[in-house]
This record gives sequence, structure tokens and C-alpha cells, in this order.
Amino acid sequence: MRRPFLVGAVVAMSMGGCATTGPAPTAGPASPFNPTDVAWLELVVPMTENALSAARLAPSRAADPAVRSAADSVAAPSDRLLTRLKAARDRAGLPTSDVHSGHRMPGMVTAADLVALRTGSGAEFDRRLVALLRAHAAQLVVLAEGERNSGAEAGTRELAGEVGAEGTRQEKVLTGLD
Repeated sequence: MRRPFLVGAVVAMSMGGCATTGPAPTAGPASPFNPTDVAWLELVVPMTENALSAARLAPSRAADPAVRSAADSVAAPSDRLLTRLKAARDRAGLPTSDVHSGHRMPGMVTAADLVALRTGSGAEFDRRLVALLRAHAAQLVVLAEGERNSGAEAGTRELAGEVGAEGTRQEKVLTGLD
């Protein structure tokens, strides 16, 4: 009695490997975006969005006309770069959400910073805005260099060169505004 059961079990197990299945899945084309490209885009997009939000407060809150002018000089090119950064993020298939939301890191204008700017005015607003925009510009340069050196996707590396050059230009624009 045990023998027919044992034979049946062996036959059943051996036939399990004979079942027809579809072809083995093949990997899709490799993404041209490496982890550096992804990290750079996930960081620089929200950094630029937040710095742009800060700069756009200057016309109504800054006391010094030079600060208003500098903020305008930062905002216009940042807006154009942001459009291109978002397009690169979309090409990489990344989510639009800010994966760094709530993180305090160099060059990132936080939600708390924006609240402080929105409730401030005059010389204190000017000082805070200039400090935030300077930190942002300096970090753009650092991050762009990292992407240029270690990124894989050619368009993203090229964009990083432009972002770095813009960060350097912004640093110069903000020099002397204390």
C-alpha cells in the first residue's frame, strides 16, 4: 500500500518540473540614470523649488532694494532651471514628491525657513533671505560637481554643469549683501 503512494508522489513531484510556463521574464533596457543621477535630481529639484519660493518673497518683504534686485536675479534663472530639472526627473521616472521633506541639510530652504521669511520683514528678512540664498547657491555648486563627476546620464550631467554655473553666478550676485 505504501509503494503505490510513494510512486505516485515521486511521479507528481517530477511532473511539477514539466509544467509549461511562459518564457522567462527578460530585463527591460537598463536605465541610463545611475544612483548619483537619481539622488541629485531628488535633492536639487526641491532645493530649487524652496529657494525660488524664498526669493519670490523679496518684492513684498525686503527693505533693501539691492536685496530685492538680487532675489529677482536669483529667481528668474532658477525658474527656468527648475523646469528643466523637473523634466529630467520625469525622464528618470522619479516621483514628484519631495523625498527630503522635513530634512535639514546644507542649502535646503525648509518649510520653517519659509514660515520665518513670510512672517518677517525689513532688515531681519533681508539678512535671513540672503543667508539662505547664499547657502543654497554654495550647495548647488557642490552637488553639481558631484553629479558631473559621478552621474551617468549625459543630459543630467550637462544640466548639472549649468546648475553649478548658475550657483556660482548666484554666489557673486549675493556677495556684499550683508
